[in-house]
Amino acid sequence: MMRVVFLTVVGVALAAVVHAEPYWIAYEGSDYPENEGWEHTAWGPLADRWLDEGCLFVDTRGQSGIVDTYANHPESGYELAAGETFVMCWSLVTLETTPWAAPGVAVTTDDGYALTFVFAENYVESTYEPGLQAEFEPGVFHHFEMRSSDMRHYEFSIDGALALEGEFGESFFDSGVGFGDLTSCYSLAQWDYFRFGVVPEPSNTQLMLLALAMLSRVRRT
Repeated sequence: MMRVVFLTVVGVALAAVVHAEPYWIAYEGSDYPENEGWEHTAWGPLADRWLDEGCLFVDTRGQSGIVDTYANHPESGYELAAGETFVMCWSLVTLETTPWAAPGVAVTTDDGYALTFVFAENYVESTYEPGLQAEFEPGVFHHFEMRSSDMRHYEFSIDGALALEGEFGESFFDSGVGFGDLTSCYSLAQWDYFRFGVVPEPSNTQLMLLALAMLSRVRRT
């Protein structure tokens, strides 16, 4: 009975999404990202990687100079109509890192505005806004989410609570969305999921994210 209810919730959520949202792309840790259409870039020595219980582990502690990233370039881009919001959400644990945080996520728009967050074991920092940080409990998964209605300003939340507000910075990087080990520092990170897209209204977005979270829990049981 619970499974029927769950499938009903998922169906309603996804039906609302299909009807209204431009796109939604999700990596759920069930395979290596490059096997699911993500662009894998590895600089320097190769990182140690493995999959376990629906999570991707990326270990760059073996040698300095390792960069290991996963990028996606949606055809629909980042143009937002009235009432639309760009959402990027993910869950990870930074198990070990050097003082210069290494795991992170990034988005760069078609017109060269970017936002990057990097993670230490107990805080996150916006690299285009030096000193702008938010702390969180180390050693456990958190739900991180960034929202923007204009791709110039954003709100960043941790487990549903607003933690940061800021602005995109000008960048020379190509447009795209990505996650992984973004710098050449030592780190061990465990990624549960990474999702992003342009969605129409907060109500539909929350329903969709709830359904995806339920789906992830069912997948692990």
